Order: sequence, then C-alpha cells, then structure tokens
Amino acid sequence: MAVQQQIFRHLLAVGLFLAAALNLSAQGTAISYQGRLSDSGSPANTNYDFRFAVFNAPTNGSQVSAWLTNAEVPVANGLFSVTLDFAPGVFNGTSNGSNDWLDVAVRLAGATTFTPLTPRQPILPVPYALFATSASNLLGSLQATQLVGTIASSILSGAYSNALNFVNLTNTFTGTFTGNGTNLNSLNASQITGGTLPDARLQSDVALTDVGQTYTGANTYNSPLVFSAGNTFNGANTFTGPNSFSGISTLTNNANYFTGSFFGNGLVGWLPVSGTAANAMRDAGYLLLNAGLSTVTLPATASLSVGDIVRVSGGGGGGWLVKENSGQSILGNFAKYTNGTLAMLPNSPSANAYGVAGSADGVHLYAVGGDLTGVYSSTDSGRTWSQVSGTQLSGSWSSVACSANGRIVYAEPVSTSSAIQKSTDGGKTWTSTGTAATGAFISCTADGSTLLTGGIACSGNGIYRAKLAAGIISVSANSGGSWVGIGSAPAPNLFCLGASSDCTRLVAGVSNGLLYASSNLGSTWTTLTTGNQAWSSVSVSPDGSKFAATVSQNGSTSGGVFSCDVSALPNNTTTVSTGSLCGSQGSAVELQYLGNGLFMPIGSTGLLWAN
Repeated sequence: MAVQQQIFRHLLAVGLFLAAALNLSAQGTAISYQGRLSDSGSPANTNYDFRFAVFNAPTNGSQVSAWLTNAEVPVANGLFSVTLDFAPGVFNGTSNGSNDWLDVAVRLAGATTFTPLTPRQPILPVPYALFATSASNLLGSLQATQLVGTIASSILSGAYSNALNFVNLTNTFTGTFTGNGTNLNSLNASQITGGTLPDARLQSDVALTDVGQTYTGANTYNSPLVFSAGNTFNGANTFTGPNSFSGISTLTNNANYFTGSFFGNGLVGWLPVSGTAANAMRDAGYLLLNAGLSTVTLPATASLSVGDIVRVSGGGGGGWLVKENSGQSILGNFAKYTNGTLAMLPNSPSANAYGVAGSADGVHLYAVGGDLTGVYSSTDSGRTWSQVSGTQLSGSWSSVACSANGRIVYAEPVSTSSAIQKSTDGGKTWTSTGTAATGAFISCTADGSTLLTGGIACSGNGIYRAKLAAGIISVSANSGGSWVGIGSAPAPNLFCLGASSDCTRLVAGVSNGLLYASSNLGSTWTTLTTGNQAWSSVSVSPDGSKFAATVSQNGSTSGGVFSCDVSALPNNTTTVSTGSLCGSQGSAVELQYLGNGLFMPIGSTGLLWAN
C-alpha cells in the first residue's frame, strides 16, 4: 500500500500553540499534531496506527525521544489529528531546539509493519512554549539586561544554596536572618545595636564577667570600678576614677603609682581642703590649706568601724582643729593649758612688773617694771636676773619685746613722748627706733625685724597678728590688712594679750582680774587663775607651749613675773580631749577609732593641743 503524507505547517503551528496553552493551564506536556494522509493519491478514509519519534537530524542522526504509538487513529477525507506526549525533557530545552525533527511512520490498524513517511518534518519553535510554563525549566544563562521592572518580594522565597554577593552599599535587610555567621567578613561591631555578646566571643584581655583573667597591657581605668575578687596587678596601670578594691589585690610592678585618692580598711587617701571646714569620713585624710583656722569634724559614731582612720595635716598657716561629736573623745598625750603650773618666778626682778618677753625656748627672758631701772634679763629661764650690761637704759619702761632667739630686744618707755629703743645684741647697746610709745603693749616678729605697737601681739613672721583694743580681741591673717573678731572675749576689760605664731593659742589677762588661755583661736577659754590680780603683760612662745606673764602692784598686793610650760605630759600620762584637738601649721595627726566613741592618735608630728 502506497502511503503519502502532507503536513500543513499552519495547522501544525496552531496545534503547537494549543499544546502550549494547554500546558500553561497545567495540562501536562502533550502537544497536538495534525496532518493529511493520502493513500494511492486519494485521501485516506479508515483507521491507522501512527508511530512518532524525535531525531536531531533530517536523516539518520540520534533519536531524542522514545517511540510513541497512537493506535486506531481515525482518518477522514485524509485528515487526522493526534496528541503527542513525549514527556518532560524533549521540548523543555534539553534537546537542540529548532534542529529537532519529527519521524512519522504509519500502518493500517492491526497491521504489523510501519511504513516511514519521508522526509522527516522539522519541529518549529512553537512546541518550546512549554518551557515558559515554569521558570524552573529555564536552562542556560539569562542576561540581567533582559530583566525589566522590580520583582515582587512575594515571588522571592525558598532556600538559596549558592553564594550571593551584595555589593551595593544601600542594601537594607529588615527581616530576620538565621545562621551561625561563620563566613561573615568585615562585620562592623559599632553597628551592633542589640543583644549581648557572650564572653567566649571576646579576646582574652577584654574584661569578662565571672572569669579570672590576665591583663598584659598598660591599662587606664577612668570610670568607677569595683574589684571584688583577689586581683594581681603586674602592669603599669592608671586608676583615675573612684575605685573600690574589695578583694585581695597584689601590686608587684615596681613602677606602680597612684595619682588618685584611695580609701577603705586603713587605706587613707588625702583630700585637699581649701575652705575652713570639712566633715570627715572614715579612712580619709584632710590636707588643710586655708590661711585661717580650719575645722575638721569627726565622722558620726554610727558610721564608724573599729580600726577606721582619720588623718589631718595642717598645710595652711592658720592652724587646724579636730572637732568631736557628742559622745566622742580623743585619748592621748596632749598639750593643755592646765597641764603646766603657773607660778611666779622665785627670783622675780620686780614686785611691780609692767612687761615681760621671752625667746622661743623660754631660756632668755626680759622684764621691765615700776621698781626697775631699765631692762633686766635672764639667760636661765628666770632663775637669776640682772640688769642688762653695757649701755644702760635709765628711767621707767612699760613694755618689752624680743625675737625668737632672744638677741633682738625692744623697750617701750612709759612716757608716750619718748621713742621705743632697740638692741640687736641682747641689751648691751641700744638705739632709738624713732617710733613713739603708744601706751599699749608692743611685740615684734620672730626674727625681730618688725616692731608692732598699739596693743598688737605677734610671735611669728608677722602675717598672723592678734590685736587687743577696748577689751575686744581680733586677728589678722594678712599682716594687718584686715581684722576679724574672734567672737567673744573670756571676760570684759582685758588688759594684756599674747599669741602664738598662728594666733590659734591666746593668753589674755584682766587688770585686777583673772588670766585666761585658749588653744583654738578663742573658740573656748580655760581659766588659769582663781584670784584677781593686776595682770599687766603676756608673752607667748611661737608654738604657744610656753608663756610668761607679769602682775603689777595693786595696793598692798605686790606682783612679779610668772611663767608656765604647758607642753605634753610625760608618755605615761594620759589626757582626754572632749571638745577639740588642735595643731599648728606643720603639725599632723592620724586618729584611729577604738570603739565606743573613743579615738586615739597612732601617729603625729608637731605639738597637739587639747581643750
């Protein structure tokens, strides 16, 4: 049987388009194939079996698909239509596209042998529309320039296993990313805004929580730090903040130095005080720098533990005072004006003494009086007296002053029309100062270079002066530039006054009254005598521990020269301060708390005074 086939390409194209449309509707991979079959030159009209396969060449070549047989296909007036389904992999890009060819064979239904129809028919591009049904079927490279518009975020999903490279600096990720971050490079830690970085992710020399560490570099800590464990500091470290070391710390580097203040458990830091008052805290030192008398009030008893330390150092020229709170006291060996005995010298040169002056050590004394001619002196603390030798001063003299070494002496005459005399050789020779007497007592600076008249007391360098005028005591800390009253006098009608070099120790007397002393710039006064006497002059040593005073004759009551040494008692004698503890510039004390409101000095320099 002669069989001839003619294929209409237009119909084939329509068939392939329809096949693609079916596939886009999720109908599979089948395509429609239409043709015309002639038998012996006439249109065929019966049932036939058709066999199809895809090859990559018009003749011979390689078979691309399996054989597909459609049996009992009706042919009417030569026309037939079949559905071909070569399954995935034929028209999805794995074959060679438009170079594929369809091989067709036919036989009568039920016959045994197929007759090939030649030539093979080229497969036009229309069947490849199947590939457009799914982007996952795209093979080969798609140029980025072919993409237009923005891909909706709802379409992008799933897992991407290949490496992605985002190089645009404006990329923004607002979602949640999961992963261990092993391959993250150039991560900017300053951009991390949340979460906690585990200690295991930090270097070994970074401060960690609850982990013992070793720091090998030179570290600077500016913030308040708390070291609660036992620590060892081997490097050159600088701690500039208020830090607390509650653990056992070992500093083994010889170059360690501390520029801040350290406090706690006996470790005392120094705090400069420029004012005149400070409330002390436990385990702290106070460097007092003010030119006036500065007061440090001890910590309240309730805030103290046994062994706590308070230090006071008198750096300022005005002296210092440690004030106890109610129920507190300081136990120790202190200077007090009641320590010494005020007594008239047994060989007093005068029964009607007007004035007395002494050297800093109390060895050299000078006296004048109503029953004396000129000036008398003693070089053995008043045990023996004689009129000064050489050129003698004649007449009566009312007041006398001398330098700290006893070499320079000033004598004031009773007559206010006469000039004050000066000697630079212990009274052997005298010259006029040209300064007229004022009728009030005189004094001079410790070096004897400056004469002070008009009721001014001074035994230092002249910066600190005490003045008695109309029974009122005032002091100056600027060489007399300005004066400040001390508050209240111990009694009315004061007549004489003596002062230490910083004016914190004062001795004052009343004519026909009592003698008084203060070790705290007149804050409190101690009465030194019990009976009224005509106190006429007072001379106080620079440290205030020694003083001499005179009493003039009053009616049938005669006077003389008195002296007193109020230095600290022997070491086996204990005194108690229950008001204040005092010191001068250059003196310091370290007080330790013993409990029950009681403190004790465990170190000091200079003379300490108690009231």
